[in-house]
Amino acid sequence: MLRITVTRSASGAKKYYSGLYYSEGKSTQDYYSDKDQAMGTWGGKAAINLGLEGDIKKEDFGPLCDNLIPGSDQKLTPRNNSERRVGYDFTFNASKSVSLAYTFGSENDKKQLLQAFHESVTETMTEIETGVQARVRTKGQNENRDTGNIVYGEFTHFTSRPVDNVPDPHLHTHCFVFNSTYDNTEKKWKAGEFGQIKKDAPYYEAVFHATLANKLQSLGYSIDKTEKGFEIAGIKRDTIEKFSRRTEEIEQLAVEKISLIRKINLD
Repeated sequence: MLRITVTRSASGAKKYYSGLYYSEGKSTQDYYSDKDQAMGTWGGKAAINLGLEGDIKKEDFGPLCDNLIPGSDQKLTPRNNSERRVGYDFTFNASKSVSLAYTFGSENDKKQLLQAFHESVTETMTEIETGVQARVRTKGQNENRDTGNIVYGEFTHFTSRPVDNVPDPHLHTHCFVFNSTYDNTEKKWKAGEFGQIKKDAPYYEAVFHATLANKLQSLGYSIDKTEKGFEIAGIKRDTIEKFSRRTEEIEQLAVEKISLIRKINLD
């Protein structure tokens, strides 16, 4: 599954995406133990333009949240007010059977599954990157221009938020895409136009599912298609549900809220 959400708070972005990983103490939102998270890494062509490659450092991530060029006091994009969109969280979720196969597999299985998952995320993000645009408002123009570059931080986790203090296996990656792209025609950084990408989210989700399924099949796994994607064949439904307590909790909460809304409407 692919979920895309907007982040408008620079402090919130820094706390969750930076402080979560690099603060000396545990934040209140840190629901992962050290073994349940992977070091963040930079991605995107625009990251390379800024000299950002490899492991993410707090001193680089923080300034970008504040719309500053890392290592300087210069603004990255022109707009810098309180209503500015800081970035977009592209969350890639492996199906529960894949998470279980990773959690309970051999060390070699873990390595192969994680590599397949990472490659699928990267290839999908590359596809997404080609669709990024920036506004063009010079010389009376009122259109969007393809830029094809983004800068994002990629963070991978292996568990869900705990239920009764116990997390379930849940392999997923957050790709936090900063709201910036380089317009090579005008030779300057601009806010990105992500509206069409959000509309096309079902397409990108399908790309992710197809890419991951193909890679798993090449490793020898059999795949069963489902309504929302696929599962690894041979892992029973009741086993999947047993390790999906967070999903069950969310669905139950949704049912309760819908019932409350209906009751209010009837009253």
